[in-house]
Amino acid sequence: MINLSPNVTKIKLLNGEYSYTKPLKYFFLEHKVNAFIFLHYNATDIVDISSENSEECNNADLIFKYNDSLKPESYILKIDEKVIIEYSTDAGAYYAVQTLKHYIKDVSEEKVVIPKLDIFDEPKTKVRGLMLDISRNKVAKPKQIKEIIDLMTVLKMNHLELYVEGFSFEYKSFKEYLEEDAYITLEEYLELEKYANERFIDFVPNQNGFGHMEAWLEKEKVKDLAICPNGINLWGRWRRPSTLNPLNPGSLDLVKKMYADMIPYTKSKYFNMDFDEPFELSKGLPEGEDVEEVYLDFVEKVYNEIKKYNKTPLLWGDVLVRHESKWDRLPKDMIFLDWGYDATYSFANHAKKLSEKKVKFMCAPGTTSWSSFFGRYIDWYENIKNAVDAVYNYSGEGVILTDWGDFGHLQFWPISLAPLIYMGLYSWSHKEGIILKIRDYLNEYLQDKDKLIGDLILDLENSYRYDNDYCGNGSRSFYTFMWASVAKGEAEKLKITPYEYFVNKVKGVHLSKKKFKVINELLDLKLQDLDLIDKHTDELKLVCEELKQTILIVKLITHLSVTLNDDLLDSDKLNYLDYVLNKKDECLDNHKTLWLKRNKSGGLKKSLEHLSDFFELVNETKLFLMKRGKQ
Repeated sequence: MINLSPNVTKIKLLNGEYSYTKPLKYFFLEHKVNAFIFLHYNATDIVDISSENSEECNNADLIFKYNDSLKPESYILKIDEKVIIEYSTDAGAYYAVQTLKHYIKDVSEEKVVIPKLDIFDEPKTKVRGLMLDISRNKVAKPKQIKEIIDLMTVLKMNHLELYVEGFSFEYKSFKEYLEEDAYITLEEYLELEKYANERFIDFVPNQNGFGHMEAWLEKEKVKDLAICPNGINLWGRWRRPSTLNPLNPGSLDLVKKMYADMIPYTKSKYFNMDFDEPFELSKGLPEGEDVEEVYLDFVEKVYNEIKKYNKTPLLWGDVLVRHESKWDRLPKDMIFLDWGYDATYSFANHAKKLSEKKVKFMCAPGTTSWSSFFGRYIDWYENIKNAVDAVYNYSGEGVILTDWGDFGHLQFWPISLAPLIYMGLYSWSHKEGIILKIRDYLNEYLQDKDKLIGDLILDLENSYRYDNDYCGNGSRSFYTFMWASVAKGEAEKLKITPYEYFVNKVKGVHLSKKKFKVINELLDLKLQDLDLIDKHTDELKLVCEELKQTILIVKLITHLSVTLNDDLLDSDKLNYLDYVLNKKDECLDNHKTLWLKRNKSGGLKKSLEHLSDFFELVNETKLFLMKRGKQ
């Protein structure tokens, strides 16, 4: 059985075998295309014999033929008397070579003998993308982003965005706001764009300019542009000002200046303007103003600015997704991004309506890595599948997988690998059963000779099912951590103790003693599995260290959570809390070391404060119990 990843559209085995002796000799009948250079072939394995004398192709093993009847990115790969690749665009030839490479990857002998076959292949989704958050404290190093691009390449993905809010991009006009080693420089950005484009990945600029403006609105020169200067209470706690006032002309002036620092340098025809979650908009508008109309007025003004750069804007759809009567106000070329990150999110319902209204749209599922530590396996699987299905069934423009960094961006990159792989494989082929390939793909990608790491990652990503209840857009263990981390600051406003605040937020959804036992036995078992892995590459070693650190953090959270059981003796509770406090230095040191392996140093201190605040609440809880015991 021939097992290709991504799956191909049609494959037919022919009688017999084809053989050649290395190096593989290839010939372009028309113009040469970028098909080999970046696919990690050993230079001794291939050789170009193309020349103006077309008869030289008789000496070639592989012949490239232009075929204008093929759709963009599609190709024909036929292995018979010779290897023939037909394509209509350079990307099609590039993807064909990837398939050929995967087909012969296990052949190490000088003489290659492979079964003859005939393949026709084309993507089922036009845009197959990833949006990587480089804000919320964590800015990935260019080397790390290039490694992600390399993985996207073999998954045949074609769209990458680096999400920018705050100052994670080098704004030349706002140098005074830039923190050392906490942003992608313009030079790095252009280098990454070139790297992605050479691999047929559209490198799409992304910059928020309405909501998610906390970092900007903290600045003295900008703070007056906030629609709610004092912030708002949201989801159970106070939030800093984050939304520009669209009625203030200074807001548009600021956005124009931000755009001038980024958009002119980019090559993509797209620009993601974001404009999601303007939380304070409904709170800060004058009485009688229609929220959606004010929102659309500001969208129109910014749209006109973007069009000056000949870009097609992408717009997050959360403000308008339930207001179909407003969709006619959207510019016809604008692309509506429908996002949702749980298994239950109804992409199909929205896609059907958007299609009927002839609104161009993409669907944006998530890796679920954020607000969870381990990710959420069932959710990302259903979420991605539903998004791709909706785009396929209702003729959407594509799918963009989002990887966010909420609340300090504390998760590690390996947690996003499985959903990214699934996204790539399923969005290309739209074949049933793709989920069954993820384990083996992880093992192969991470070069685990023992074939343990794939199951291990997926087991950890499914561990959230042991929580006492299901949470949307996060795991219960993460929210336990979050309430512990914010307890001190929030308690001061309410004039109660941090312990009282924490108990009020978590009591009733804390881990039972039996659930605590089950999850810790699972995590301890996974630690044993990690020790069994032969860490023969630097990447595999790093992944194992990152998973160990993640396990440690979740174990610490469970040890705090279980102390909220009333039928537990205070002496036992103190033992659990001491376990957490004794791991404090190890946890913080590990996190700092591992963070710097893939990410820039700027933002690390601020992110670590979330962990430090967690340990402070644990200590507060210990002091409360000790004091109670003396009364």
